Amino acid sequence: MGIGVLAGRLRRLVILSGVTGVEVRSVLEASSKWFSIPAYKFEDYISDVFHSPVYEVIDLLLESRKAALGKFKIAYSKLIESIEGLKSIIATHLTYYRRGHIIPNPIIPDLVSIADEAYIILYIEDYYHALSRIAERVRRGKTPGAFADQPLDPLSYMYWRASDYSMAALLESMGNVKVIVYGMKHSVEGHMRLLAYTLGESYKGAGLFKVVYISHPITKVRARAEELSISLWSFKDSSSIESFKSRLENKCKNVIILSPTTIDELIVDKSGYLKKVIDKSSRWPHTEETLHEYNYPVDLESSIFDETLYPLDKTIKSKGYMEILKTMIENQIDSRDLAYVSQADALIVYRPTLYGERHIGVDVEIERGRTQAKPIYSIILDEDKVEPHPMRHVGTRLKDEDSLYTALKCID
Repeated sequence: MGIGVLAGRLRRLVILSGVTGVEVRSVLEASSKWFSIPAYKFEDYISDVFHSPVYEVIDLLLESRKAALGKFKIAYSKLIESIEGLKSIIATHLTYYRRGHIIPNPIIPDLVSIADEAYIILYIEDYYHALSRIAERVRRGKTPGAFADQPLDPLSYMYWRASDYSMAALLESMGNVKVIVYGMKHSVEGHMRLLAYTLGESYKGAGLFKVVYISHPITKVRARAEELSISLWSFKDSSSIESFKSRLENKCKNVIILSPTTIDELIVDKSGYLKKVIDKSSRWPHTEETLHEYNYPVDLESSIFDETLYPLDKTIKSKGYMEILKTMIENQIDSRDLAYVSQADALIVYRPTLYGERHIGVDVEIERGRTQAKPIYSIILDEDKVEPHPMRHVGTRLKDEDSLYTALKCID
């Protein structure tokens, strides 16, 4: 039964999106194991209608826009005719990038309008792993010539991602659309809970989910590990924080965690310069149970990037370029973490006074949560000295993790 029988309306639509290298198809494949909701990828329909790879189709949007738009509408119609049921998952790009142009996907406004409720999950991936994935695809001949004479370098990738943010914000103004930003390095379990939440489906016995953001110190923890020349994966403080997140996810089947460290791009050396070789010891630890495999190290000066994506001498090997890239990363950290806070039902602040100090990033997130009237729960270990400031600064202080599980009404 196609959507035409439903008078052109879906009860709920979940759009999976993100710039190239995120590989949302992995989410589609995982979703089919848990949910009986039809899932589609719009770009597959585009390729079929144009008889060309998607990246060549996007070139046509620049060269022969009117003719290309006509074919986009044909592909869109074929997609709509394929949809069955009252709920659907559709993977598609919000924007495309070709020849230095950011090109909005022309069917997105029509697509979100067919549903009473539309959720857009905007997936984010560390730029170095995303680019590494893209470069490997080109090297294997899966997308030959995709970036010939139109490089995709780290800074371009960041601008493209920022454009996706803007497109998502514009769509959210439509009223029936809700956008959720989500890091790909969250656990598979987290991904499935988020899908269940956006689809309005139950998952492993949980039907109503709470979305919580975990705020915790990052910069000073990383600095201490760097000073001691200890891998973040074995450093006691970063390990303690990640263990807390794992316990919370395992204990609370009805909780969806938003973790800021699922994107970790501001990786610098002792002089404050961005590292060009990202090894596992420098990256904040993440769960091993992810939708993708993550190989380390990633060398941004590797010949594979020079041969497939971008000229090294004009990008990564330029000090000025790397300074601009660092600024872009810092700006996107702010916008992404504050988006996490905004889309959460509650904030959980873990060890906000670690080392007996205040942490600027944590303070900003707490204040943002307060201005949005969100519940804030804090866990402060006895070993962390609390500065003499009003307790409201850290929200409701809980004596232990069991108290948090009770406050969140966790389903075990």
